[in-house]
Parts: sequence; C-alpha cells; structure tokens
Amino acid sequence: MAFIKTTTPTALGGKLIVDTKCDTTSADNVTGATSGIVYIVKIDATGNVVTTSEPGCYVKIVDASSATGGGVSSTVPDLVFYAPHGVVTTYVISGGWAFSSGVCMWCVTTAALNGDIGPTADVKVSLVST
Repeated sequence: MAFIKTTTPTALGGKLIVDTKCDTTSADNVTGATSGIVYIVKIDATGNVVTTSEPGCYVKIVDASSATGGGVSSTVPDLVFYAPHGVVTTYVISGGWAFSSGVCMWCVTTAALNGDIGPTADVKVSLVST
C-alpha cells in the first residue's frame, strides 16, 4: 500500500497591510517593521475609469523607513507595479521580496521617476508580508 505523508504548511505571511487611498504621498513604513518579506501585492483600481490619458496607475515600493512619493525629488523605488484602471491586479512574488529598513509605497499615473500626478480616484493597495 502506498501513502503520502505531508505536513501542514506554515503561514505565507502574517501581516496584511491595506492602504485604502494610495496616492502621491508616500505611506511610510507600512509594515511597522524594519525587516521582513513581501509576498503579494494586490492593487484595486476599480474606482478609476480608463481614459486615453490615464489608462492605469503605478504603485511604487521602496525598502526605506521613509520616502518622498511622486515629484521631482521622488525616492527611487525598488519595485514598480502597473495596474490598469477598472480592475483588480494581483502580483505574487515568488520567494518574496526581502526588505531591511521598512516598506514605503505611493501611487502615480506614470512610471517615470518624477511622475507626480495621482490617480483620479482612490486606489486600494494590499500587501501580504512577514
């Protein structure tokens, strides 16, 4: 007789962080910890309407305790995620993204570093991390 033995998997991440109004202002140290791993980034841009000039938004994340969001003096992000307007987009980071100082994030309508225009409507960003 053949059998398979498995163990119960441990939790992927113990923290769920939700920013209900992600915009050009950096949300600083959202995990409340100086180190950890981010596994999932979920971007809910359903409140925004797709237009030719604004088809989507970019969520920018940096490993830092504080940051400057959109604008000429923006902090250079470590991660940039695109999300089309009108839908929910989820990114799963295989193996996770480790941070050592904290997690800061902001949302703008262009991938350019100096992009300082926020989405027309609120963007909700959720992170799963340790």
